[in-house]
Amino acid sequence: MSYVASKETWDALLQEDYVNIGFVSAINTATPFKDDLKRVGMTSGKRRVYPVKVGYSQGNGARAEGSAMPQYGAGEYIDAYVSAKYNYSTLKITGQAEEFGTKAAFVDFAMQVLKDTKEGLRLFTGRQCWGDGQGILALANGALAQGATSATVDSAYGVAWGSLASNTTFLIKRNAVIQFGVDNSSAENNGGQGYTVTGVSATGFTFTPALQNAVADDTPVVTIKSGNLEINGMLMMGATSTFMTSVLGLSSDEYHGIDRSEYPEWDGNVYDVNGTLTLEDIRILRDLIYNRTDDDESNLLMASTAFSRVYEALLQPAQRFVPATKLEGGHTVLEHDGLRVSKDSRAPQRAFFLADTKTVQWAQTRDPHWLNDGSGILRAVPGQDAKEGLLKWYSELDCQEPRRMGIGYNITMS
Repeated sequence: MSYVASKETWDALLQEDYVNIGFVSAINTATPFKDDLKRVGMTSGKRRVYPVKVGYSQGNGARAEGSAMPQYGAGEYIDAYVSAKYNYSTLKITGQAEEFGTKAAFVDFAMQVLKDTKEGLRLFTGRQCWGDGQGILALANGALAQGATSATVDSAYGVAWGSLASNTTFLIKRNAVIQFGVDNSSAENNGGQGYTVTGVSATGFTFTPALQNAVADDTPVVTIKSGNLEINGMLMMGATSTFMTSVLGLSSDEYHGIDRSEYPEWDGNVYDVNGTLTLEDIRILRDLIYNRTDDDESNLLMASTAFSRVYEALLQPAQRFVPATKLEGGHTVLEHDGLRVSKDSRAPQRAFFLADTKTVQWAQTRDPHWLNDGSGILRAVPGQDAKEGLLKWYSELDCQEPRRMGIGYNITMS
């Protein structure tokens, strides 16, 4: 006797606690910090506001006994505004996914569908944790003519050191729907429908349909309609005012609403390696942070697998590192000189990042949850024998002390 999984059956499954806990777990393992980051709520709607100290009290000095106290500079504060970004993940089932030979067959199928949705959310969140909010996957390497169906690209994350010359497409996946351009209102996006990636090579990709309008050299490749709407990750947390405008090419140097050129206390720390990596380069960046914090609380070095290979080779002669430690989600970390070292496949390839994980948190309205319009989670897809659900999450990464973060970039590496 066959088993029919109705809309109500699917809805009930999607609301089970263990299903939703699975999405939270996916986010925990998605971040390059390899820690379960603290979650804090918003203070007003989809925004979190808190005061940031940008100037320390200068009410200190030496005076003659009985002398009047002078005027002094009091501590200075300014509000940070953390605005939630709208991230979503879709689940779609066809009519065939409602009829099964047995209930067990339905459960097995449902778990696989949910696993795919969870994995998609994990990968998308993980990539954003490195970015600067623009959502740039790569830059067009050469102009594209109208009618083109393939593109050669370079510069993952929009920077030359974002990728190796031999692998510039590691952020672009088959079946992804993309546009050319960051500005969603003017991007070449096939009239809002986007272009579907049909194949990916080491330095380029093919897409359909054919390009409707010509695209200039160095035009960013972005997920459809996501330009300038993504989470602000490490490239923003560890940046300085000059780095944001001159290296990342951003039009503003604000982070969480605070102008870094006006308040340099809100800067991160950046170091242009501009050559082959040495252990001294890592020490230089650590000292930049130390000189602003007077401590070594920055406890994690994060980088790409390519960087990790070079870094481990530097450590081998000294043999001064702790063997790799296993972490949740299949990750491992090395430890050297009191600094944990982890690798991530989505990290900018020719760079490394230092972080104090205690200063980073998720600001969110609530955990990821299914859109429910009152009639249930799954809704019929017009014109198709299919139903779909929408998982949504209003959140933003928030670093409350960027002075404890650092970016070492422009490493010569092949």
